[in-house]
Amino acid sequence: MDMNNDRLKELLDKYLEGTATAEEVREVDDWYRSFGHHAGLTEQLSAEQQAALEQLLFLRITRDIEQAAPSARVVRMPFRYWWAAAGIVLLLAAGGVYLARNRTTAPAAAALTVTEQADSSGIRKIALPDGTLVWLNYDSRIRYTRGNDRELWLEGEAYFEVAPQQGRAFRVHAGALEVHVLGTSFNIEAYTPADAVTVTVASGKVAVDRGQAAGIALGANQQAVYQAATGRIAQYSISAADCSAWRLGQLVFREATFRSIARRLERRYNVRIRFAGEHIANALLTARFDRNVPLKDILDMLCDIYGFSYRQEPGNSGYLVYDEQPRE
Repeated sequence: MDMNNDRLKELLDKYLEGTATAEEVREVDDWYRSFGHHAGLTEQLSAEQQAALEQLLFLRITRDIEQAAPSARVVRMPFRYWWAAAGIVLLLAAGGVYLARNRTTAPAAAALTVTEQADSSGIRKIALPDGTLVWLNYDSRIRYTRGNDRELWLEGEAYFEVAPQQGRAFRVHAGALEVHVLGTSFNIEAYTPADAVTVTVASGKVAVDRGQAAGIALGANQQAVYQAATGRIAQYSISAADCSAWRLGQLVFREATFRSIARRLERRYNVRIRFAGEHIANALLTARFDRNVPLKDILDMLCDIYGFSYRQEPGNSGYLVYDEQPRE
């Protein structure tokens, strides 16, 4: 296919802006089949355009691999794709940017995915390439495709301060929900497994939906809770500051079940908490704790509210919460 340098740059810019039509993406797709004859076209591309071209080509290759063998552990790739995977490195290097060490194997496509995570050691603050700031709570992670950091996937809990970009929405996939914003601050809790996914807005506005299902709009100090059991999204007015207090190391619970509180404590203190009865696990509690409060002090205060007791199970980091008063 014939394509001049200006046209290629135009298409890549549209792709970066998210305005490229399916037909225009297909035009790059068709050009890719014969790019070996057009190496000189990449010499005047910017670094961003180089990255977009790399992403488009490898998404094409990866898609063909997945369609050819979606469940196979070992993929037999058609010869022309092996040639293309090796050739892309030479083509882009000719334009002045070397973008890969080895593009000749199928797993190399994974290099396009960036994963950031916070383990049990503490909260992490991350700056995305577009200027968006993300705080990751314990045991949480995000992933996104390099060159497309305005769309990401979240597992766990995160607080976002989204950098506004004209005409480029920021999108988060969290469990069954999708959250769309242009520039705002919000918190998402979507640990797996979980009974619910919660989106809380601190400033600005966001749209929350379930893919093709109708969504809702949220403003500051509003919260959407998706219940997996019912498949519905409920909307509430709350204090957004309470939901993001974990960024400062604080634990804030308002009318929360002991079970949901225990899940937070387990992640924070790397322990296991069990309950001797459902009435204990479902007890509603409201409390606030500052950073670095010992776990036993927290359990003492929570149990005192209802007269429960707890004990550390011997030989491990588990705790059992029980009721000394028999229930009829």
